[in-house]
Amino acid sequence: MGEVRIRPAAVLGAALLALALPAVARADDLVATASRPTPVSAYAGRIAWSAFDPAQNAYVLMTSVGGVPSVVPVAPRSVPFDVDLGPDENGDTVAVYSRCRREPTPRAPATGNVITQLPVWETGRGCDIYRFTFATGRETPIAVANSPTASEFLPTVWKARVAFARVYERKHGIAGQRAYLYFRGVSGAGRSVRVPAGSRSTQRFCTGKPRRCKRLLEPGPTALDLAGRRLAFGWDSGDQGGPTSAAYFATLSAHPRKHRVDLGSSGDIQAEEMIQPSVDTGQVYWGRTLFGDTTASSVRRYRITTGGRQQAPLPTPGQPDAFVRSVLALAVDGPSVYYLLSGADLPGEPCTPAQPCIAPPACSDAGPCRLMVAHNPAFMSFKR
Repeated sequence: MGEVRIRPAAVLGAALLALALPAVARADDLVATASRPTPVSAYAGRIAWSAFDPAQNAYVLMTSVGGVPSVVPVAPRSVPFDVDLGPDENGDTVAVYSRCRREPTPRAPATGNVITQLPVWETGRGCDIYRFTFATGRETPIAVANSPTASEFLPTVWKARVAFARVYERKHGIAGQRAYLYFRGVSGAGRSVRVPAGSRSTQRFCTGKPRRCKRLLEPGPTALDLAGRRLAFGWDSGDQGGPTSAAYFATLSAHPRKHRVDLGSSGDIQAEEMIQPSVDTGQVYWGRTLFGDTTASSVRRYRITTGGRQQAPLPTPGQPDAFVRSVLALAVDGPSVYYLLSGADLPGEPCTPAQPCIAPPACSDAGPCRLMVAHNPAFMSFKR
């Protein structure tokens, strides 16, 4: 697919503007509401997320600068955009995301918890990565990163460098389903350099007589974020004890090495998930959400040079034991922390990690999630 230009009028409607409310003056400000779960990204005062448009039965890409929301003039998708904001080679802000011939599928409850409400990105097929330049209003493919024999997704950009996940879909068996991480230049010659991925699943699903077992494929990467030579990424997997969720960072070089900064695991009545790791001001940020017997969320950060760890609490809707997902997405831009807060004020059936909510109390038309921003949250040191 070559260059794509779409007039804003083609996708802008009153219903979408109702989903994008200006901020109000208080400690945690409302940025927008969302009737469906969506990733969130922020950079240099700009925010990006996806809004579901019932008229198109699809998601459109939204952005906001200075509290003024608008629809990004690109074609919609049937799943939320795996969007990331960052600077291009000229320092202008761009959005990068994938487009797929076959969109990724939802998460199976056995292999996830909070992020079950978002796609398993590695299940998309025929995916290529694109960038939209706000200064020019144009969408173009990042051609050097797109392979004709693989799918690329979850891109992240920083000036002349792009990182992304890739599945070699033409390989047979699990090798053609498993995701790998890479980085390279956004233009010119050169090769893509592989970054060590997160842990691979050891979970098995067994059934029948005689008993037969097969290995469960890990959900793999959940988010990537690049800043300078640091790459943060989320990775969901599993061991014999159940689903696991981790936050990592890697320093990019000819031979990158990864470092795990947090790990959570989930059982039948208590779940723990690490959400949307990112790099900002020399630190790795990520969300940590608990739901089940204990329901709570926080934003955590790890200073790369010293190893210091801090966290700040985020709001928890509903009752502490309501089995409600709390924070579904997270983005950091300097002192501002953006988070998607569950629309959990409506009554509903109890949810457990084994049977996660796919309706209220989550994001719905009647009970939308709220995209909030916390200014200078109060971080305190903690030990893992």
